[in-house]
Amino acid sequence: EEDFFRKIFILQLAGLVLTYNFTDCDFEKIKQKYQKTIYNDLKEYMNGAKSTQFNSTVSCNNKSDCLAEIERLTFSAPRGCAPLAREAFALRTRATFALQCPGYSRTQTNNTQAAKKTKEREITTKKCLEQVSQLLGLWGRFCRTLWKR
Repeated sequence: EEDFFRKIFILQLAGLVLTYNFTDCDFEKIKQKYQKTIYNDLKEYMNGAKSTQFNSTVSCNNKSDCLAEIERLTFSAPRGCAPLAREAFALRTRATFALQCPGYSRTQTNNTQAAKKTKEREITTKKCLEQVSQLLGLWGRFCRTLWKR
């Protein structure tokens, strides 16, 4: 029985480190969805807080890397911050990735109940605002990688 639990634990760890590489995504459609809805959801979450009041500590090198960082920050909660996976921007991000990236699925590493939005919104802490500010920066960087040169 102990061996069984050890194997389950190892499989859970493996699931946490496996990431999608985002190379086969339709980047233009993802950008359009961000500009039409996700951006507004992020701004609404910030609720008037200026993203410039937080230092940008997360960066990305190319469009696939940007999407991987966006996924990581959106679906992993920092200490002192309620999981962002329930927020409108996270739900739209997950749906957009699922529609525009062949083979993408976050359901194996995220509890589907975490995606259900609760009626009472968690208190938005400074840590959460900082994380969402980082997301705004990453999305902006992602969009800039798609500019025609």
